[in-house]
Amino acid sequence: MIRKVELILGIIGVLLLTACAEHLVKDKGRRAEIHAAFEQRRDALLMNRQQQLLNVFDADLTQQEREGIEFLYAYETLSDLSNYDSDHYLQQVRYAIKAMETFSWGKTVSNEDFLHFVLAPRAGTENMDSARVVIFHELKDRILNMDMKEAALEVNHWCHEKVTYTGSDGRTSAPLATIKNAKGRCGEESVLTVTALRAVGIPARQIYTPRWVHQDDNHAWVEFWADGKWYFMGACEPEADVNQGWFVEPTRRAILTNTITPGHYAASDVIDQSKYFTRLNQTSNYTTAKDVYVRIVDHVNNAIEDAEVSFLVCNYAELFNLVSLKTNAEGICKLKLGLGDLLVWSRKEDMFNFKKISVADVDTVQITLEGNNFSERIMDMDLVPPVKKVPLQVSEEGKKENKVRLAYEDSIRHAYERTFMSKKEAMDLASKLGLDTTQVWQTIKKSRGNWRDIQEFMEKVPIERKTWILPLLQNVSEKDLRDASAGILLSHMLHSPEFDGQCTEDEYARYILNPRVEREKLSAYKAFLQKQFRQDFWGAVLENPLMAEDWILQNINITKDENYIPVASVPQGVFEMKTCDPGSARLFFVALCRTAGVRARIHKVTGLAQYKTNEAWVNVFLGEKMTGDKGGGGSIHLLARGIDNRDCRYFKQFTLSRFINGRYETLDFEFNKKLSDFPDTLTLETGNYLLYTAERQNDGTLLTRMSFFPLRNDEHKTVVVSLRQDEQPLESLGSFYLPDGWLQPDGTKLFMNENSFKNGVVLACLDPDKEPTKHVLKEFEGLIQSYDALNVPFIFVLPNDERAKLFKRDEHKLPENSSIAMDDGMLNELESALGRELKNHLPVLALVSANNEIVYLSSGYKIGTGDQLLKVLKKYHENK
Repeated sequence: MIRKVELILGIIGVLLLTACAEHLVKDKGRRAEIHAAFEQRRDALLMNRQQQLLNVFDADLTQQEREGIEFLYAYETLSDLSNYDSDHYLQQVRYAIKAMETFSWGKTVSNEDFLHFVLAPRAGTENMDSARVVIFHELKDRILNMDMKEAALEVNHWCHEKVTYTGSDGRTSAPLATIKNAKGRCGEESVLTVTALRAVGIPARQIYTPRWVHQDDNHAWVEFWADGKWYFMGACEPEADVNQGWFVEPTRRAILTNTITPGHYAASDVIDQSKYFTRLNQTSNYTTAKDVYVRIVDHVNNAIEDAEVSFLVCNYAELFNLVSLKTNAEGICKLKLGLGDLLVWSRKEDMFNFKKISVADVDTVQITLEGNNFSERIMDMDLVPPVKKVPLQVSEEGKKENKVRLAYEDSIRHAYERTFMSKKEAMDLASKLGLDTTQVWQTIKKSRGNWRDIQEFMEKVPIERKTWILPLLQNVSEKDLRDASAGILLSHMLHSPEFDGQCTEDEYARYILNPRVEREKLSAYKAFLQKQFRQDFWGAVLENPLMAEDWILQNINITKDENYIPVASVPQGVFEMKTCDPGSARLFFVALCRTAGVRARIHKVTGLAQYKTNEAWVNVFLGEKMTGDKGGGGSIHLLARGIDNRDCRYFKQFTLSRFINGRYETLDFEFNKKLSDFPDTLTLETGNYLLYTAERQNDGTLLTRMSFFPLRNDEHKTVVVSLRQDEQPLESLGSFYLPDGWLQPDGTKLFMNENSFKNGVVLACLDPDKEPTKHVLKEFEGLIQSYDALNVPFIFVLPNDERAKLFKRDEHKLPENSSIAMDDGMLNELESALGRELKNHLPVLALVSANNEIVYLSSGYKIGTGDQLLKVLKKYHENK
């Protein structure tokens, strides 16, 4: 009887405790909404990973932890729910709550901002990791007594101690991998900074401009919330105060900036929203923006509902899709855009049409869908960006102290970089393992802070497989060398079918042994998959790879609805979840083939999965419905007309697209590939194509040409590649006389005389270690031969302070006729000559003629400056 009473009292106590437990989601209605979304997702999807995801609810969770897990499970992307398990999500929830309880500002953050911009573990397209935990412990004591805004600035300084900018491929490393590397592109820097801010309970989000209209490329930075207001800052690029950065002026010409968050987030400007995510339009925070309405009608002016409307900008010589929306029952959709020109493309079923619009001049645009037009034709368009605005005045307060601090933070990072394996140590390792010393050193050098994992992998490979160490490492990406774990690399070495001589050694290394398929998170999928199928399955796939396709179509649900961020599910996740997006299905097919010993890949140009048999690559469509021709092929010859085909480059001046599913999709040939390097006969699948050329002018205007043409089976066609040229003459922007007495970094005087500059001189004022300067120097590397042929001297002018030490000449490929000078006064003289402020808009490039006239000027962040400068130099030489 006593035990029975105790049991009853215990149950009552638990019920009372549960009833009084503090909720993470404060609003009862919101809580019910999230719980219903979770239950729907659980029953429709998550049950497939019961052990990996749902067993967490059998643990002793608090009410807050349970609600946090439910929020993430209800709205995370399909790939994240496939790639990560409950331990990851529970860790994210517990440390988000811990941050909220630890810091004084935790209780000031609204419940919605906490859920969407603190709790949410994903910042961009990164591989996720346990950075939240590591960063919380490292920063807790450092910022505990600061106010919220001060803490956010301090977090950014910490990020700068760890990471500085470098260009790299489009895959986004995990935050801890970026720290290990000590370098990252803007997407990786912003992911790290957002993750660090969220780790200490400060709401933060990655802000992204998918593409600029006034120049090529894109950019990402960070917004954070403090004391009732959102601010922005450059990631890993701390300024003296908030709302400052070198990217401020470019954002004032942006056509779209946005961010994405899981679930429903209430805001005034929402681009699009599904049951899983909200995409917010931030454009009006940075520039003049307006709503553009698009109405889609048929040939008798009836509204077309559910037509797809895409907003395309020309960037890197392709028509890039900023965003696609669907029309409502009235045939209308709207999007808030910054100013500038773009194309509005609409399609439904087998109909499509498009129009060029200037955002400043239109409020509503109407497009009529009547059918399709695949006739061979040429259309020329000028695409004009918004006018460059008068630069905002930047406060100088605190800048001097901030520069001193940045230099100190650089020294911290450089000290860490000196711990990387040395050349001697790498060559000793190679000798011990009997491997080529030069190749091992180059591999270790590229691996940077990941050298221990690469060393461990090399040392643990069994002796009978050692000949494949370098081929494997040479076939993964350079970024893989910087963040791949020894365990994953070793797993592929041990579980790949042995080389049997049925293909070349190179093909074996690239298409069977290689752990990298596309841009997915690397995983030990071969070891996993081998355990899931009987041996006769692998034999059947080896004999007929389409058996892998059949298995996928019978067992995997392929959907486009739940992966709202372009991150793939790893093969193990696809197998367990039994649901994936089309890209992950293609990746899974390749994984099955390679595990069986079949050569397989994702085709770089078409994006299709392929396997190789009888020395021919075979496309696999995995049930995808493709409009237009399938199978068969023709060929084209790209003929340069009126241009030097060595100066015309892919994704710089031209691209080629194929019409697929209602839209022209760019073929992914090598970036910056010269037209002269394309084969005389380029084999393509039959279909309808668009050759797009674009020549960007110094003000950002694009002179474009659209050449449409069909290609039928066994047809050979000559396609003319021509660039529209700017015929405007060079004009003097002001007079400028080179100063005498410039000092070089070693303290000696830079020798100059009147004959030194008979071909003019390029002055390049740099801000070392800043992203815009690094962009320009990187562009120069690909143009060295063209610059050298013109024999124009370059003078790279560095600030006469600690920042000059950050510029290492041997780390850059500079034109042969280059000098380095240190001078703080030249910018003032250029400003006087031009009548404009420059010192806050580095780098500054100026071409000064032999008669002391400035005939070209570029200032600030501008992708394509190297090409623009080359065009001006050629024109100058032709006319002098």
